[in-house]
Amino acid sequence: MLAKEKSRVERNNHAISVISLKVGSLDQSAKKTKHFLALLKKKIRITDDIGWLDYSTIGILLFNTSKAGAVKFLKRIHQLYPSDQLWQYAITTYSSRGEDQYGEEKTDTLSDPFHGFSSLTGIKPEAASLHPIFLHKISNSKRFSDIVLSSLALLVLSPLLLLIAIAVKTTTKGPILFRQRRAGIGGRPFTLLKFRTMVADADKRKSELVQFNERTGPVFKMKDDPRITKVGKFLRRWSLDELPQFVNVLVGEMSLVGPRPPTMDEVEQYERWHKNRLEVKPGITCIWQVYSRHEKSFENWVRLDINYMKRQTFVLDMKLLLMTIPAVLSRKGAC
Repeated sequence: MLAKEKSRVERNNHAISVISLKVGSLDQSAKKTKHFLALLKKKIRITDDIGWLDYSTIGILLFNTSKAGAVKFLKRIHQLYPSDQLWQYAITTYSSRGEDQYGEEKTDTLSDPFHGFSSLTGIKPEAASLHPIFLHKISNSKRFSDIVLSSLALLVLSPLLLLIAIAVKTTTKGPILFRQRRAGIGGRPFTLLKFRTMVADADKRKSELVQFNERTGPVFKMKDDPRITKVGKFLRRWSLDELPQFVNVLVGEMSLVGPRPPTMDEVEQYERWHKNRLEVKPGITCIWQVYSRHEKSFENWVRLDINYMKRQTFVLDMKLLLMTIPAVLSRKGAC
């Protein structure tokens, strides 16, 4: 239901708000919860709806309602049901008007019985601020395969990793690894690891090269980037610079398969619908790296990422992992 209404928001100029209410488990307070649900059903409009976000959290979906409207609704319910067990709350607003209003409504706007809770609003509002209720949780099987395969890859490739580290360190000045803040699931920033393929001051020189960008949208890609070192050019040709990201996968910041993580400044330039690609954990490889490595349209990348999100299965992930090997060996371009 949330996904359906979210898609409508992206097509039309309105907003939806979701009030999340912690009410405890059904076993603990079944009678009071049923009474409260009956009250809510009488007060919502025909266009609104109520459902369970999890076993202890009620979700109230308010159609065409701003955050201020959701607060007003919640105050009215509190007046009718001023119980200490009107427990904990959070308000999420998804708007097509360019208003990033995700996150927690502060407790000073409502009476004392309400307390904002971090379990549903744990992602800090930086570049994207996607609320957890819109995110796709990683399955146990996907996480298990990420841990096993990334551990195996690091073990088997350790001699190669050592050789690359020596080559980077002895041929150019600067650190072996390139660390960069990237947007993970929900826009949560993390530090992406790569073997350094550019000169040490590459970020400072990027502004001088923007005019030569070969991609559309908030992405920078240049075929003969003068900042790339000789060793770096070889590493990029075979995508060897990406190997340290198995560490990102192992610690849970990335997955083996998922949309490539954008930089934080790229996300700040995203249109509303572009942020859909941030609703899943980013990956080392993705669907467009296999099928459209030379695609210049950023919007087509996003469409492919969204298509993957809708179709994602364990079998599809294994297929994309296997197809990544010939895609890299074909030398059709680095990811």
